[in-house]
Amino acid sequence: MNDTFLNIIQWKKIIYFIFILFLFKFSFLHGYGFKTTLSFLDLGLLSISSAFLLASGYLTSFFFRNSQKKTRLPLQRVKKLSIYLTIVGIVVGLFLSIKVNKTSYGLIFIVCPIIVYLYSKNNVQKTFFSNIVTSFLKPFALLTLWWFDFPLNLSIEQWELFYDLQLITIGYVIISFLSNIVVEIIIDIINVNQDNLNKQNTLPVLLGRKRAKNIALMLSIIGCLFVFSIAIAFIKNKFIFSTIMLLGTIPELYFIYRLMLASETKDYNFLHKISYVNFLLALLSVPTIAYYIKYVIN
Repeated sequence: MNDTFLNIIQWKKIIYFIFILFLFKFSFLHGYGFKTTLSFLDLGLLSISSAFLLASGYLTSFFFRNSQKKTRLPLQRVKKLSIYLTIVGIVVGLFLSIKVNKTSYGLIFIVCPIIVYLYSKNNVQKTFFSNIVTSFLKPFALLTLWWFDFPLNLSIEQWELFYDLQLITIGYVIISFLSNIVVEIIIDIINVNQDNLNKQNTLPVLLGRKRAKNIALMLSIIGCLFVFSIAIAFIKNKFIFSTIMLLGTIPELYFIYRLMLASETKDYNFLHKISYVNFLLALLSVPTIAYYIKYVIN
């Protein structure tokens, strides 16, 4: 029962989501000599609200996707849990908005659950569009953090530094978004037979495995070129250039190489595992670059 519930709310993704918030807060919004709107306690409240709303969203999606099926969990109980989690998430979010004197931001915690509910109700089948929405969740966490955690009383030099930190974060957002879409396509290729039986409208079902693979390959190449262009922008700084190349560009090139050779399910399963390694390397680059900016450049 508890295992089923945890699987439905995808607790690992929620923990990863919270980890990303604290990682970027510590790396790019803390220790640069200026104060920001959110303390780490406030960030904890933002994390709690986001976690409850995410869990509620997964439960809502599960409810509508299985409304005509028999499940191990009573659907009415799933519905009630979703409502309770939504209420708690909204209340905590509104409290945080009032606490940091950004009352209007409380609308985010009201509008997002409404959008999730309407989307889940009207999009029961899995589609490529649903992959895009899912892929945007993690990058959206960073955007939410930047909206809330704005710096206070910056000097001209600090504004320039903050602008650079924003550009770095936007780079991570774009790369994360593209990488997540590619991973979702690979998962759909792995599950194409099951999705076809369940009449899901995923890319491999609609276009075939080969065309879906080519789309994933194209997005991977775009992502790799984007990472490489960032490395070139820092070519005069050997440390940052080397970090981006070693932890970003080279792993992406290896992923692209394996994707080009992939033909069987086992190949795509291996690619799925490689994607986790690449995500880990990308995360490792965050504190590495942040440390260099804080204690060497700054």
